[in-house]
Amino acid sequence: MTDGKVTRRVGVISLPSFYEDVAARQQGVQDYKSATRDVARLLDGFRKDKVDSVLIDLRNNGGGSLTEAIDLTGLFIGTGPVVQQRNASGQISVGRDTDPAVAWDGPLGVLINRASASASEIFAAAIQDYGRGLIIGEPSFGKGTVQAVVDLDQVVKNSTPRFGGVKMTVAQFFRINGGTTQLRGVTPDIRLPEVSDAEEFGESTFDNALPWTRVKAADYVPAGDLKGLLPLLLTLHEARVNNDKNFRYLQEDIAESKLQRKKNLISLNEAERRKERDAQEARLKSREAQREHGNGAIYDVASDDDTSVNSTALRDDGLRPDERNLAKELAAEKARKSVKDLLLNEAVNILGDQLELLQTGSEFAARIKPVPATGPN
Repeated sequence: MTDGKVTRRVGVISLPSFYEDVAARQQGVQDYKSATRDVARLLDGFRKDKVDSVLIDLRNNGGGSLTEAIDLTGLFIGTGPVVQQRNASGQISVGRDTDPAVAWDGPLGVLINRASASASEIFAAAIQDYGRGLIIGEPSFGKGTVQAVVDLDQVVKNSTPRFGGVKMTVAQFFRINGGTTQLRGVTPDIRLPEVSDAEEFGESTFDNALPWTRVKAADYVPAGDLKGLLPLLLTLHEARVNNDKNFRYLQEDIAESKLQRKKNLISLNEAERRKERDAQEARLKSREAQREHGNGAIYDVASDDDTSVNSTALRDDGLRPDERNLAKELAAEKARKSVKDLLLNEAVNILGDQLELLQTGSEFAARIKPVPATGPN
């Protein structure tokens, strides 16, 4: 990113899941597939490229391996507790990283959304509790429970499948500060527009969701303190987005989308539907006109994820797949990929603000510079 005459390099790692080849790891395969190993290699490349800050993008990351969540956290904190787990008997165990090596000790950000769940929340919560990095985005899913599937045919010793299985909640995750990610999820330090509807999506929408609760905090040593930076970062963020037409478009689209969801009705009157369509077309044409005059790209709320997209490429044409023109389909796909990710760009800008504050204020640098944990954790 470039701010005036100053260029700052922010390395972005988009992690789709906390993947791990469990079988290969158990068999002792040295180069088994692992999210942590892949991220470590990228971080090594960032250091060689002299990147100033790193952003871990966990949007739409539904979780994965608990081991990977712990190991990945360790890349940024060294040794220390990462998560607490309480079983059905009330016993609490602490998952901790035991590798003292730190792959990245510079400024860090984590971008999350409502679809960031489970292991993603464990990682983001640990980074936040250690004061190791900025959490940016919207509140996460809120899944702080552990499930196991009981094979009923095994219980009754059936030789052939008959009864299926039952998924049961057997444990609950807790942050190292004692709170849980259950129900409330992880609250970002700096919130971006919330594309997802919290009333429709997330753990809190389930009728039988376990309540939020807490346990005793784990024994850990914070790596930094970002609280002093947050008011300034928030002020800079708000000033920037308030003057950004694309952000205003996004907020308008979010408001419209929420209004339509709450209406929960679709008119069957042709004249009414045509009126709605014409209004939508007029809105898009207005934005296209502004784009042609150099006022930026078009942004709209996508139906399946929270990234800003060109809605003209996503518009429903009412045709079956075999009736569509392949060339137009490929062009639309190319258009989707070429549209700037508004929320990702703003997260990068926020990290740029952080770098600027660190360079101009030594007192802030001293407060957030990571320090290795010493002694037992």
